[in-house]
Amino acid sequence: MTVLSARYAPPGPEFMDRVSVAAWVEPGLLGPECHVLLTPARPRLAESVERYRPGLLGIARGLGLGRPGEPYRLGLGLLLVRGIASLDYGHWDATLNVPYPPTWYATAQRQGRVNVAVGLSRRELGGGLVAVHEYLADMAEAGGLWTGVTAWRRTIPAAWLLRAV
Repeated sequence: MTVLSARYAPPGPEFMDRVSVAAWVEPGLLGPECHVLLTPARPRLAESVERYRPGLLGIARGLGLGRPGEPYRLGLGLLLVRGIASLDYGHWDATLNVPYPPTWYATAQRQGRVNVAVGLSRRELGGGLVAVHEYLADMAEAGGLWTGVTAWRRTIPAAWLLRAV
């Protein structure tokens, strides 16, 4: 089993605009399944996608993700609160908001879990699920994909409570 090094710390809120988030629902063996794919966003001027790699690996580490094909991994990183979906990836003061299509939130609540993948290469938008599945297969083959399942954590992170004060 592959374990990500502790040198990949979960990034703070300043990194969140460097992450592209895609969420969708598709048929699974036991009914509809929710998915989230995190990839590098379009690089800023004078930056490269390679610079985003440590932050993405920090998110993957914080969510407890592993290489595709390794034993099933389940973390408690899905937060569903009043219509807002977030991933708690282990940073003490930040979560990653997940924009989602209409049926995603209700399905995530009903299933209590979401399949999460972190890809280390940029993905062009468009192409639908066919393009997403091609990207996932290509990244898995290239060794640039981290996957797992995160379950609905029904408690609010302490950092959220501290912000309310």
